[in-house]
Amino acid sequence: MSDIATHMRITGLQVTNDDVDSRSAAVAALKTAWGKITATENILGKAADVASAISGDGVPSVALGTEVQTAIQKRASAFLYNERPFDVGIVASSAALGIMSDEPHLSGWVIADVWAAALWSVLGFQQPLEDPKREALRLQILETARIRSTSGSEVARRRVAVGEFKKVELVAGEEEKFSSAFEKATASTIDALRRNSALDREELDFLWWSLRGRSRLLGKAFSESDGVVSAVAAGIEAASQLRRLPCEVHHDLVLAKLTNNPKVDLVELLARVGEDRSALGDPFADGFVARHPSVFPLLHALATGNANSDYAAVKRSAEEWAGRGLLEAGLETVLRNGPAKI
Repeated sequence: MSDIATHMRITGLQVTNDDVDSRSAAVAALKTAWGKITATENILGKAADVASAISGDGVPSVALGTEVQTAIQKRASAFLYNERPFDVGIVASSAALGIMSDEPHLSGWVIADVWAAALWSVLGFQQPLEDPKREALRLQILETARIRSTSGSEVARRRVAVGEFKKVELVAGEEEKFSSAFEKATASTIDALRRNSALDREELDFLWWSLRGRSRLLGKAFSESDGVVSAVAAGIEAASQLRRLPCEVHHDLVLAKLTNNPKVDLVELLARVGEDRSALGDPFADGFVARHPSVFPLLHALATGNANSDYAAVKRSAEEWAGRGLLEAGLETVLRNGPAKI
């Protein structure tokens, strides 16, 4: 409740106890409702809407504004979101914070993981806001999303203990049930072996990739390409080796491929990519990237050749572009395939 009371000062209006209570109730209701959304497509859209509502001019989409308005009106019937648009971003982002507060799961792919990766990607591509109060809220969501995503990816790579097979017990005359009983007795052990094997395989694949000095996407050594182009290629190639969302060690190994660290904006990056754009962008020409350009601004630009993002003119270092390539391609890979188990 204290965060709601603090962030509601963004509006510049006098804040009452009833205002705080009605918004807090709306946050709880939205957190519950959004926590039941399991379709990744819908989560991406919702996360993009939330990020948009706490950035730029702060005007929410009609869909998000209406949804938050309905939730608030249960305790404050006179509320209209078009009169207090900032309240929508405050309530919606607080609900997202609640979802991301859930503990990371060994699978690495629960609702909070999708929210965190999507919000990190969208907000991480934006520029700071001039209003310090609004920027404080944006940064809180961004940092929470980044920390939740990286911690979730670390937990998802923990090996689990492999237990012994359970004892198979059958009553005389029920021999035909042996097959199902044996499967039940061995399932947990085999699942643990499969999980650990998948993580071992990912680790080996990524290690071999990190030792290569040559980019398969570009068809030449990383050192022979433009610094920014090789950085983007490294991020995308690295993501293709992963079976879970990327974590910090993957980011560090991608940066090890960089020979220099120039700063360019998205328009300049596309110009430098030139004929290599097809190799880098064609795999992302449709699907999640096409439908959610704000979540995948770099991949969308590579796939279309257009730098239509609101933040396309912001200069970013090669390290930033490499990290973004890893994050976006890593998220797209898991969205498309799910976390690999074998």
